[in-house]
Amino acid sequence: MSFLSDIEKKVLVFDGSMGIMLQSKGLEVGTCPEEWNITHPEKVKEIYTAYRDAGANVIQSNTFQSNLMKLSEYGLQDKHYDINFAGVSLAKEVMGNNGYVAASIGPLGKLLEPFGELTFEQAYNTFKEQVVAVTAGGADIISFETFTDVSEMRIALLAAKENCNLPVICSISYEQNGRTLMGSDPAVCAYILHSLGADMIGTNCSFGPEYMLKVAEIYGKTGLSFSIKPNAGIPKTVDGKLVYDETSEKFAKYTREFIKNGARLVGGCCGTRPEFIAEISKIVRESDAVSYPLNVDFITSSSKAISFEDIKQTDIGWIDIKIEETLKKDLLAGDMSAITDTAMDLMEEDYELIAIDVDVPEADELLLANVVKEAQTYLKQPFILKSDNPKSLEAALRVYKGRAGVITKASDCVDEILNKYGAVNVGGFILNEK
Repeated sequence: MSFLSDIEKKVLVFDGSMGIMLQSKGLEVGTCPEEWNITHPEKVKEIYTAYRDAGANVIQSNTFQSNLMKLSEYGLQDKHYDINFAGVSLAKEVMGNNGYVAASIGPLGKLLEPFGELTFEQAYNTFKEQVVAVTAGGADIISFETFTDVSEMRIALLAAKENCNLPVICSISYEQNGRTLMGSDPAVCAYILHSLGADMIGTNCSFGPEYMLKVAEIYGKTGLSFSIKPNAGIPKTVDGKLVYDETSEKFAKYTREFIKNGARLVGGCCGTRPEFIAEISKIVRESDAVSYPLNVDFITSSSKAISFEDIKQTDIGWIDIKIEETLKKDLLAGDMSAITDTAMDLMEEDYELIAIDVDVPEADELLLANVVKEAQTYLKQPFILKSDNPKSLEAALRVYKGRAGVITKASDCVDEILNKYGAVNVGGFILNEK
């Protein structure tokens, strides 16, 4: 039995909300939901069992917010490993060989630099610790969900791919304007995450199923199979509590449309209960999986994309830094003001692509990465990175927020580096290369 082989052939059923079920079992406001994995294990197992019996093939562990940062807010950081391990192992006891356990991991709730104080390394290490713990607990799948920043999702995905061998689902939440809170549309998110090695893209939360049809259609055009978990409509506040008035029958009727667009894993998010999953399960049992041709040949920033073919006709703006320039001394000293000025100038131009050419000395292989970090704060176009230094390229690709193009003559492990980060050697597409 293999999750990846199953979703190649058929549609599977995901579970529903953990939060609303915990509340129905007596979880009080202000209590850490994930602590119940070690304080109320039988009640957590009852929830898992209810979703399994409703027809879920994949259930998520009660570990959504059990990262070190969040647990520290409850004074539970010392129980991090135990809470994550228990959340998964309890689910495994319930599912046995009758389905799969996806370890639920949510965003960290902090903004990444430069918009916040969270660094790449802090985010990576936090995700790594949780991935290691849920993997030890016996998870079959890593399920990153409810992310609103594809840049944070990239870091989480890297942490999973570098620290376990499990399939990874990357599920993004979108606003009603069809973009994430940070401005990425579903197609861009799909291109980035697929290129970086996500085994399945997805969407969850945000709003009800009718609003998710557009996201499903966009995902479908990429040809990638995806997971989808809408909320039970848009909640209302009644007597200080959130109330969802969507019926399970009305909710489930959208399942057929999701499957027609290529969904392979269908469930529910906030407000959905086992009866919602039971209705979905009925429809999934009588539906065949649908596949479309892959359409993912794009390079991207975190918010814009351009096809490989269109690169040929595109004017490129250059950030061109040579070793003999005085500017290099300032950059090596950490002064990025010249890059900021150049980026601001390029913002005034009508370029669709930005290329960065930094002559990197062996002693400072982080220079290109630092230039990329600064430039992408201002420039929203996809980047092409030009360098013949493999270590410099890897450092820059690691922090670039999209799917980069690369121009390089390097041969030392360069294909391996490009594959790892989903980057594309576009030298053959560039007609106006400097």
